[in-house]
Amino acid sequence: MKMVGVFLVSLTIIFSLFWLVASTRKSDTVPMSSGRYFHVWGKVQGVMFRQTLIRAAQKRNLKGAATNLKVPQKNEVEFYLAGDNAKIDEIVSFMQSGKDLNSWGAKVEKLVEMSSGKAFTDHQVTTDNVDNFNWSKNVEFYL
Repeated sequence: MKMVGVFLVSLTIIFSLFWLVASTRKSDTVPMSSGRYFHVWGKVQGVMFRQTLIRAAQKRNLKGAATNLKVPQKNEVEFYLAGDNAKIDEIVSFMQSGKDLNSWGAKVEKLVEMSSGKAFTDHQVTTDNVDNFNWSKNVEFYL
């Protein structure tokens, strides 16, 4: 009987230690975004901006979508990114740097994060359909 008591006490201590370690261990999960919406201005239409953005999203395992906005200046695009927030921030930071995004001279002059936007499936180009377009092969992506 004494042996069973010692065993139960030992088992309780082991379980308590396991629970303590498990509950204080840092999470291995990456902060994920359910979706972030952006509006950009600059040299972003007619310069492979949407394909550049979507390829950058694919390279980082993000979900992405983009649409050229119908404005007379042809200088606005709305886009959506979802996934690892650090990778989204990496794309946004590169865009805000003012550097060319590709060999066609796509460049963002202004970027604003919006609180809401167009649904993923309502965009013109997405990570799901980008390969269905007849894009020029003569473009190098820097993003």
